[in-house]
Amino acid sequence: MIVTVLGTATPYPRPGNPCSGYLLQATDDPAGTDSARRPTNVWVDAGTGTLAELQRHIGLDQLDAVFVSHRHADHSADLLVAYYALRFSELRPAHPIPLIAPDGLVDRLIDFLGPNAVHELPRVFTPVTMSGWGEHRLGDLTLEWGPVQHGVPAFGLAAEHRGRRLAYSGDGAPCTSLEELGEGAHLMIVEAGYDVAPQGPPVHHTPDDAGRTAAAAGAERLLLTHLAETVADDDAVRRASAEFAGEVRLARVGDRIEV
Repeated sequence: MIVTVLGTATPYPRPGNPCSGYLLQATDDPAGTDSARRPTNVWVDAGTGTLAELQRHIGLDQLDAVFVSHRHADHSADLLVAYYALRFSELRPAHPIPLIAPDGLVDRLIDFLGPNAVHELPRVFTPVTMSGWGEHRLGDLTLEWGPVQHGVPAFGLAAEHRGRRLAYSGDGAPCTSLEELGEGAHLMIVEAGYDVAPQGPPVHHTPDDAGRTAAAAGAERLLLTHLAETVADDDAVRRASAEFAGEVRLARVGDRIEV
C-alpha cells in the first residue's frame, strides 16, 4: 500500500496545504512500472482543497471508494465539488463510487446541493453508512473502521492489503478503539490538533498523546498530521518521539509513503 498526503491543515486550508486528505493506493506494483496494473484508489477524507491535489495523482474516474471520517468541513467539504465533477463533467465514473461515511453526511450533501441531488447523487456515490464497527472490501484491500471520540460521530480507519496494515485516526481524542484499529500497524497516521489539551472532554490528540497512542497500539511507524498551528514541526516530532520508540515523521503535502 502507498499513502500520498493531499493535505494536513487545520482548521482551514493554507497556501500550499489543503485540509485533511490522503490517497490510499493498494497495488502489487509499488514502483508504478506496469501501466496495465491499476491500483485500487481510495480517497481518505475530502478536506477543503484536497480534490485538486488528488488530481495530481489520479483521475477522478479512477476512484474506487471514498472514506470520510466525520462530517466536519475540513474533512468533507470537497465532496460537494467532487459531485459536480463526477456528475456533470467528462470524468463520470463507470458506476457509483462507494462513499463510506457517518450516518447523516449524505443528507447534508443533498441539503446543500439542492432537491435534484436526491435523484442525482446516487449516480455518483453509493452510501456505505458507518455506525459502530464495520468493514468494506475492495478486492484484496480491506477497510475497517471503528468509532473515536470527537464530539460528533467520527471514525478511525484501518486498511489491510497482503499482510500490510495502515491505521488512521481521523480526528479524535485518545481512545481504546483507536489503539485497537492501530494494533500491529506498519504505519499509523495520527492527528495532533492540540498543543495542550483543554479542560473538559478532549476531542483531539496532542503530539505527546499521538506518541502514546502509537506505542499502545504497537505500531511500527508514526506519521503526525493535522498539527495545531501553535506547535512547531520539530517540537511536535520531539514530543511524540518521547512517548514512542519507533520512527516519527511529520506529514507534508505530496509525501508518498509506502506502508
